[in-house]
Amino acid sequence: MTKDQKKQMKILCYVNWLLAEKYNGHQGLRDIDALKEVLELPGGGSLTCLTGDRLTNRKDLYSQLGWFVYYMLENEPFESKNISSVLLMLLWCLEHYKLKYKMDSLLDFIINLDPMRQGNTDISIWFSNNCK
Repeated sequence: MTKDQKKQMKILCYVNWLLAEKYNGHQGLRDIDALKEVLELPGGGSLTCLTGDRLTNRKDLYSQLGWFVYYMLENEPFESKNISSVLLMLLWCLEHYKLKYKMDSLLDFIINLDPMRQGNTDISIWFSNNCK
């Protein structure tokens, strides 16, 4: 794992811990390899959008968000609060990039997402169509 990926892992673990603590969820990492898969983009890249780095290309941002959402929901790396962790990180990221989006649409999309039917490309397309 790269230094950036380790930093991202710490951020995601902390966010999940905060949510589990606040909402009485089960704390802890269920599968570290599943979390590594979330963070390891093809070609050795990492989810720089989660650490506040500015991506100059929106296509790259939507691609990273699609990857993140898909693998977090597909692999469920934490004991609980995986969807909540995804939503909190997405809200932070969308606000950080000053993108306009409809909260209800985002919530409905994430809660009803079926990773068995929708891949990370489908999710990226949803972000590109709904977050401007």
